[in-house]
Parts: sequence; structure tokens; C-alpha cells
Amino acid sequence: MDSPDEILDERKQRKLAQMTRRDEERKIDLQNKQDERQSGTSTNVGRKFFDQEYPQMKSEIEDLFSNLSINKDENAIQDIADRLQKMEKFITEHVDILRSRDIANAQSDVMKLRTQLNSLQVDSLSSTHRIDFAKTHEENPKQEQEVDSSNSVSPSSNLIVSSNTINISNKNNELIRLESSDLDGKDVAIENLKQCEIFLKGIPSSLQIKNLHACILIVGPCSRSVLIDQCRQCEFALACQQLRVHTSTECDFYVHITAQPIIEDCNNLRFAPYNVEYKLKDKHVKESGLLWTKDYWNDVRDFNHMIPGMPSPNWEIIAEEERKEWSLD
Repeated sequence: MDSPDEILDERKQRKLAQMTRRDEERKIDLQNKQDERQSGTSTNVGRKFFDQEYPQMKSEIEDLFSNLSINKDENAIQDIADRLQKMEKFITEHVDILRSRDIANAQSDVMKLRTQLNSLQVDSLSSTHRIDFAKTHEENPKQEQEVDSSNSVSPSSNLIVSSNTINISNKNNELIRLESSDLDGKDVAIENLKQCEIFLKGIPSSLQIKNLHACILIVGPCSRSVLIDQCRQCEFALACQQLRVHTSTECDFYVHITAQPIIEDCNNLRFAPYNVEYKLKDKHVKESGLLWTKDYWNDVRDFNHMIPGMPSPNWEIIAEEERKEWSLD
């Protein structure tokens, strides 16, 4: 039987251990709070800078459009295209710290300005292209688009290629292929497609995708960001720096990404590693500047489910036996 002194010493040791543990817990909690404050301060500073700069960038572009309504000048149109590209890059650089409504408003602004720009380019740019459609001999044929640089754009084609942007919209049951000569360094906007297959073999600068239904989109390495909104029952194969998905459902993503993918207001999404192969892949990866040793394909951040330690019900990993393989050759 232990002596009274031994019992007292054991109690002291337990008490000391408890105090030490509580002290360590307090230190960790204090550090976490400091980190949160620093992160919040950085976010607020970034948002303040965005709120100051973005309206000015938008206003300057709108002023240029107003001046063009009087006198259409090709140099001025090119200036608008360059400024709009810089504005999109500015949005992408701040996407992680912006509120969802700010991102939605910025995306809407970009789409409206792109529409205005594309309308001007149809009328004024001699460097644009016409897309010709040729039916296949399948029972329910899709149409394949090929760029013919000898002709001007037909407004009814709904695919506009200019020096800075490619716009693909309002298509149904078509096969669309674009090569490096059409894509490299350009921003691509894709909107209002149903049951289409799109193969982009090159290095686009960024992708903005909206309202796709039952489509397949396979893309080479994108040097910047991909923004996806209002898509359902689609399959995407993408490699990029940043991926943000809004208001989409029942979509599969095969991705290589150098930052956490972000989803919001989505459900029934599935993710797997990027599995696109083609002869020029290694060359395109190097030219895109993407870090191929860094990949967050399975580290998805769901803004509608921020509970630590509990998996989001809105996305899952595609089982290996269910994963598909894609080719751009």
C-alpha cells in the first residue's frame, strides 16, 4: 500500500501534467486565433484592393465601347480585347478571397462585355475566321467544326475566333475540335451547349463555361483558371491553376490542378486525376507553366460544407474501375 507521501506526490504529478497540457492547448488556441486574424486581415485587404481597382477597370472598358459606337477603329477594338483579358486575369488572381456574389457579378460583367466585343469583332476584324460545318455519315450525326482562315466570320456560326478570344455558344449535338494554332494563349468562353463534344488541343489561357448539358469537354493544359457555372450531366477533363464550379450537378471532373478546386451550390460531383493523353502533351504542359508535381485533384473545397473532419456530401472520388481515359489525338 502506498504511503501518504507517495499518494500526495502522484496527485501533484497528475495536476502538473494537467496544467502543462492545458497550457499547451491555450498556446495552440492562441496561435490559431492569431493565424485566423492574420488571414482575415489579408483577405480584407485583398477585397478592398479589388473593390477599388475592379470598378475602374470595368468603367474604362465601358467608356471605350461608348466611344466605339461613334467611330469603329480596329486598334481601339484590340485595346478593349487586351483590357478585358487583363480584367479576367485580375478576377482570377483574387478568386480565392472574393465573396460568391462578387464572383458571380464579375463573371456576368465579363460575359456581357465579351458579347459586345464579339459583336464588334464580327463586323470589324479581318483576322477572324469562318467556321464550316460538315456532317458525318452516322445515323444521328454530330457536326465537326474546322477553322478556315480565308473567310470572315458568319454571325450565325456562334463560334468567334479573334486575336484574343474564342467564343462557343448556342449549339446542340455537335463535335467541336480546335488545335494549338487556334487556342494557344487565348481565353475561351463556352455557353449554352447541349449534347456536344468539345476537344481543345492546345494551351488556352483561361476557360469560362456556363450552361452546358450532357456535354464532354476535353482540354489540354490551361495556363490560368477555369470557371464553370450551371452545368449538368457533363464530363470535364481539365488541367489548370485554379478551378471553381458553381451551381452544377451530376458532373465528372478529371483534373490536374495546382490549388484546391472550389465548388459552391453543387451536388453529385465526382473527381478523378487528369487522364488525357496525346503526342504533344509533355510539350504543352511545359509551355503552360503548370507544376505537374503539384496536384490537388482530390482536395476539393466545398463552400457549402465547411465542417472540419466531416466529408462533404456534394462530391466524391470516382472509383478506379469507373474512370475513363481520353485522347486529343
